[in-house]
Amino acid sequence: MKYQITIHEFSFNKIKSGSRKIGVHLFDKKAQQVKIHDTLEMQNASTGERIECEVTGIAIFDNFSDLIDALGAHTLGYDNKEEVMIRLNRIFPQEAQQSLNAVGFFLKLLIDHRKANHRPEIER
Repeated sequence: MKYQITIHEFSFNKIKSGSRKIGVHLFDKKAQQVKIHDTLEMQNASTGERIECEVTGIAIFDNFSDLIDALGAHTLGYDNKEEVMIRLNRIFPQEAQQSLNAVGFFLKLLIDHRKANHRPEIER
């Protein structure tokens, strides 16, 4: 199954570059539908650019703090837990964080081979 998710540009770029291997979300009704081997089509909220990732694992936690403690700030593309928590608190309303669990989707970036094999004519 394929799911579309709009994410902030900062997170989008981390996933695209490979520095973030885990997508962090609240475990709402949409997130509960996602299964291993599903595809998440991530859309950059600022530019509209899209990338696709395969879900290779799912980890559910009581809250974001527990998720970060277990998975580590580096797997989320950050240097420390405080930096991650600041970003997550800006994105997700506090009341939603208190009423929903946190989920980490382990991601494998899927490359469109038609684009990956295409080189500009000048490079040929």
